[in-house]
Amino acid sequence: MGGAEPLHQDEAVLLATALVDHVAASSGLNVLFIKGPAATMMGIRGHHVSADVDVLVRPEHLDEMVDHLGGRGWLERPSGVTVVRRYSHSRTLYHPQWNCDIDVHDRFPGMEASPGNAFDTLWRDRQYLVMAARPVPVPSKPAAVIFQALHSLRSMDEPRHQREYSALLHRVDVTMHQDLVDLSAELQATAALQPLLADLGIADMPALQGTVSEEWRHRTSVQGPGTAYLVSLVESPWRVKPLVLARALFPSRQTLRERDLHLDDSVAGLLRAHVARWRRGMAGLPAAARKIRDSRRRQRSAA
Repeated sequence: MGGAEPLHQDEAVLLATALVDHVAASSGLNVLFIKGPAATMMGIRGHHVSADVDVLVRPEHLDEMVDHLGGRGWLERPSGVTVVRRYSHSRTLYHPQWNCDIDVHDRFPGMEASPGNAFDTLWRDRQYLVMAARPVPVPSKPAAVIFQALHSLRSMDEPRHQREYSALLHRVDVTMHQDLVDLSAELQATAALQPLLADLGIADMPALQGTVSEEWRHRTSVQGPGTAYLVSLVESPWRVKPLVLARALFPSRQTLRERDLHLDDSVAGLLRAHVARWRRGMAGLPAAARKIRDSRRRQRSAA
């Protein structure tokens, strides 16, 4: 991409998807492209400019996939915030000459089946969509609905996720209901998906509900960027706290763009975006502190 005019982000994401698939196929690795353009092409999400490529790999191939992309110049991005570090489920890569990231997932929160078994189930029902003139593997449509629902349900404090979840409900056809029930049971995601099943009016259909994990309870009770950064700041070692604080105060452009798709990249525009973020963060601190306190109280009670 050198000194040429930068690609539009839509173009960059599609081309990066094709690149990742080429690298995976050349290395004999199976991958599935989740969320993003695939969801839009399947009609379960409206048009939305994705900031990154989300790719799911077998858990034992995570390091290998990251290494192969590293050989193409993709570098690992230090995490801005991890709600709880042992819950990390992806590694984010960036390239100095690309205006999109690559998130390499080895599992997906809300799916309680072992990551290997979950991948096998999703791979079994895969389909292919053409992106940047290359057929790439993506989940089945019911699986794509599950990915979108779990992605929204774990962050329902965010207006954007509320809108996307509401839109998803209107895009799920009744003919898909049984497939959703069966697949959610196989992925052991039924417990996390109870709100979706109830909102679709299929909560009473036979399925093994199971229970949500501690990780899912934590992710859905401690929501919002302010809360997540506060948790990370409290739980991080002292030597890491300055980095967490710096990333909370001065997030990357990609992070800012996730909230504002029409972000003004000028110095004045970025300053306005930072100031608006600081104001939201300060206003949300009391609620964030309460959420953390209540979450820890529930965890102690459960123990």
